[in-house]
Amino acid sequence: METVKNLISFLACLALSVGLGYMISGSGGIFIAVLLIMALITSLLMLALSHTSIDISMGLSGNIVNKGDKLTARLDFNKKFFFPSTFIEVTLSVTPNIEGGDGSLAYRFICTGLRGDSIEIPLKAILCGGAEVSVDSISFTDYLGLFSMKKKTLPEKCKVKILPRIPDTGSQNEVLRSVSQNISFDDSDEESNETSSALTGVPGYEHRSYVPGDPLKRVNWKLSSKKDQLMVRLDEKVTSSSQIFRMDLPTSPTPDLISYTMMDITIEGSLAMLSMLIRSGYESEYNYFIDGKWEMAEIADEASLIQLQERLAGIMPYPDENRMVDHEINEKGKAMICFTSCTGQMTAQLTELMENFEGTLVVVKESGLGAVRNDMWTVSREFEFEKLT
Repeated sequence: METVKNLISFLACLALSVGLGYMISGSGGIFIAVLLIMALITSLLMLALSHTSIDISMGLSGNIVNKGDKLTARLDFNKKFFFPSTFIEVTLSVTPNIEGGDGSLAYRFICTGLRGDSIEIPLKAILCGGAEVSVDSISFTDYLGLFSMKKKTLPEKCKVKILPRIPDTGSQNEVLRSVSQNISFDDSDEESNETSSALTGVPGYEHRSYVPGDPLKRVNWKLSSKKDQLMVRLDEKVTSSSQIFRMDLPTSPTPDLISYTMMDITIEGSLAMLSMLIRSGYESEYNYFIDGKWEMAEIADEASLIQLQERLAGIMPYPDENRMVDHEINEKGKAMICFTSCTGQMTAQLTELMENFEGTLVVVKESGLGAVRNDMWTVSREFEFEKLT
């Protein structure tokens, strides 16, 4: 629209010069018309020169950042001539977990440096996971604003990892008890000398009343239900199997801020539960899809949890064909819990998950999903877990 207006204005000026030459002064009108035509030719030549002789590349100020941190996309323009370029218009696109620092991702400028120039575009990381910054379009417009040419070869997209947080949610006893009840224990001979306060070194024989701070993995739930109070094992070697986590991040039909927010809460919610389990003395196995393959991490302490946090900084939603775990994670008879970013608008993806998964399912509270199975929980923005009934 702006180009059309400029073209109409130019033609009006040209017509005015012709009218001036005809009505008032022939030489004056011709002189003005020649100046206008020369300006047009010069403008078009500089447009063609700028389009063919300026190379553009892009880079980021860092490849891993925290949520809430600012970063910068730098566009470098390598100019092979000494004159100022024509107008250059650049439009960026970013994944929804990044936003433009000033709310805009479109920029217009003239490259005046002798050998080139650069511009820095402020960005901000707002949600965790892998993010991409790419150039959508680059167009050159002549000085008169009449014609434009688009650059066909665009800079390569840049990737950045945004670290998820490990929320400190305290001990949420209800969800911890539900999870720990799914982890198997050897409860044989539980009746023997149940209240002794001395360690015998014989697994499964000695118990005492629960004291706040005791690891939940040592609670004998079967005996506790009989005695109507929590009873803790005193043996050091409790036969148990790990909790298995599965991360499910299907690509939304409309990848937008809402779908990336669901992914953000899902990732950090799983880290919150892992942190609670570590503090209670449990080990876990965490299965997730990243960089084109499924990976498994053993989470036994804070150090391994931080390593997982750093790895998940690069995770992104993945297509349906990659949602199935490519290794058997049920064969050991371990308890499984799946965190999914599915929403009420992703019924097909949820149905497929339900058909191929047995265990506890955790969804985001704002996902719009109801209780579609018995053992189902929600996680809120504040990372509070609540059982769906």
